[in-house]
Amino acid sequence: MDPLVGSLGIPIGVAGWDLIQNKTPAEFPALTKDPIVQREITYFEQNAPKATTAQALLNDPRLQDFALTAFGLTSENGLTALMTKVLNSDTTKSNSFAAQMLNQAYVQIAASFNYGGTVTPAKPAKPSSAQVQTSGLGAGSTFQNFGGTFAGVSVKYVDLTQATSPQQVANVLQVAFRRADGNKTNISVTVNGNNLQFTDKLGRGTASGFTFSSNVADTGAQPTASAPTNLVAGSKAVPASGGPAVTSPAFIKQMVQKYTEAQFQVVVGNSSNALREALYAKQQLPNVTSWYQVIADKPLANIVHTLLGLPVYFGALDVTQQKQVLTQRMNIADFQNPAKLSKLLTQFVAMSSNQSQQSSSAIAASMLDNIGSKNMINLTLPNPNGGATNSFSNSSAAAMIMSTAFPNG
Repeated sequence: MDPLVGSLGIPIGVAGWDLIQNKTPAEFPALTKDPIVQREITYFEQNAPKATTAQALLNDPRLQDFALTAFGLTSENGLTALMTKVLNSDTTKSNSFAAQMLNQAYVQIAASFNYGGTVTPAKPAKPSSAQVQTSGLGAGSTFQNFGGTFAGVSVKYVDLTQATSPQQVANVLQVAFRRADGNKTNISVTVNGNNLQFTDKLGRGTASGFTFSSNVADTGAQPTASAPTNLVAGSKAVPASGGPAVTSPAFIKQMVQKYTEAQFQVVVGNSSNALREALYAKQQLPNVTSWYQVIADKPLANIVHTLLGLPVYFGALDVTQQKQVLTQRMNIADFQNPAKLSKLLTQFVAMSSNQSQQSSSAIAASMLDNIGSKNMINLTLPNPNGGATNSFSNSSAAAMIMSTAFPNG
């Protein structure tokens, strides 16, 4: 589905490339506010999270079109059996269906949607804990204050002068830890006899640096508190990983961005296919690690062929021969260098523009050749004096034809 955006006001040729190569689709409101583009984005946002299998995604024509457009695979629209195998591939395995296809777009779409990826179940948190044994608490025998760290949460100078029993100490410390933990209830301090039991249900770690200070105002024997014992470090919860990515809001946002970029390329291509291919190559070439990937991707192959001045029949050669020539003529590592890649793509756009002009010139020359050796050419043109046919010399006719082919000179 192509957006009904007529034009983004982008000139063709190098001037157009200079304008768009460092811009994002968001900088062209004519595209981002287009009602058809917005309608498809809204539909995907609302319905893709429900498509938790590859079959469900592909059975919805609008979701299928959206996904394939985002990855430059619109030619596969309707090829549900093929794309089901692609999307159900585990791309971490080199023998998976998608991984064996030369075009990296198949690997990218399979890895992104992750319908065939390994699923790791969620693991709940294992609580962390520690115990402190107290003795001697009572009226006239209290602690001055407490400081320490539990579950990664630190408190200090917690006033215990009014706590005359283990339960009262536990109550004060629980309030202090929970306040320091953002007023959450994950940390608990309970009492078991004279023991204070510290627990964190999130499993963020156990006790360290516990200090109970004596109250200098005590009139009785000083209470005591042991160092923390029965330490259990616990473990944090591990969320599930893998499985269909469509349930992730971050993935949906990423897909919308890719779709918008793809539609931007479509609209640009309505005016200049060279600019469209250059935009596509800017995204894809940095990920290329093998010449076979270029050979299998028609737009990328066209760019390289143009840059190297290869003849039209080059693509019909055996792929091994093609790889050998490409390896000799160009350094594939240049695609990972942003400055070199930018220079190559600018050169491609310039060469494509020159080829287009030369093609128009060739057409005009061919028209002249077909005229033959006659000195006079009859052209049917409106004649204000009532006639319909005017005669022009070969040179005059050539000038008219060339001015039509190149109206700006």
